[in-house]
Amino acid sequence: MKTKILFLSSLFFILISCTFSGTFNQFDKMPENNHWEKSDSKIYEFEIKDDSKFYNMVFQFSHVYDYQFATVPIQFLIEKPDGKIELIAVNMPIKETNGKEIAECSGDICDLKYPFKEKTKLTKGKYKITISHNFKGATYLPNVIGIGLEVIP
Repeated sequence: MKTKILFLSSLFFILISCTFSGTFNQFDKMPENNHWEKSDSKIYEFEIKDDSKFYNMVFQFSHVYDYQFATVPIQFLIEKPDGKIELIAVNMPIKETNGKEIAECSGDICDLKYPFKEKTKLTKGKYKITISHNFKGATYLPNVIGIGLEVIP
């Protein structure tokens, strides 16, 4: 019995130590209607403590399978520790030119990871990233399950 408890405890600590793969990871689900409202900009705040590494900033976009748009206009407003602001506007691809989903799909849910800033030196301090969409068709972007941000070395 003690051997089982020791084994399970060891396994638990090993799994916990392996799950944290990055500096920051947060995902926000949309309301049940799967609408990302234009007025609903998502704000993510994190702190960089080690400025000796290069970091990747990855936008997480979860949507309903067979998304009706091939691209989505996304804006990333990065507020840096020194007060400087950087705006990155992209027309994020959802589908390849042949119509195939770029995201990894399982059933009706597709998860797309879009790196919008790669191999970047980040100075120590607090960062604030505001993510919004600039979809022109309506006041909301339909069939969005959730969005998130991952910052990884």
